[in-house]
Amino acid sequence: MLFMPVSSGLEEIEVSSSQFEDFSVTATNTNNANELKINVMVSGAKTQAIFDNVFSKMVADAQPIPGFRRLKGGKMPDVPRDILLHVIGPSKVYKQVIKNVINFTIAEYVEKEGLAVSKDLRVEQSSEDLEATFEPGDQFSFDAIVQQLK
Repeated sequence: MLFMPVSSGLEEIEVSSSQFEDFSVTATNTNNANELKINVMVSGAKTQAIFDNVFSKMVADAQPIPGFRRLKGGKMPDVPRDILLHVIGPSKVYKQVIKNVINFTIAEYVEKEGLAVSKDLRVEQSSEDLEATFEPGDQFSFDAIVQQLK
């Protein structure tokens, strides 16, 4: 982990940067001593992998798609992806994918850095803003604040 003091007025703020396989994190201490503000940049490959995983689970749990009969064993026929996305609802799928991306990256960061944090996680952007910027296969970033335990 790399720490760089950054002068901001009279206070010194510690900034740390961590690189992981699928994402990078820049962490900054806030004015509140127990809070850590983090900016996470997730790779396009990871957003696509999480999207594929969540989407396939949602498709498996979905009601039968009108015009497509289930095959023996309850398997879905090869329904075009855009039709499935439309039937399930892009917003519903994207919200679940974004939630999984945030939970995965924060949990991985906290574990790898050995941080003790509370379960409270505050994402700075609104869900609408996150959804507007999310596209599977593209880089995705968000800002969050975690509460550190003493």
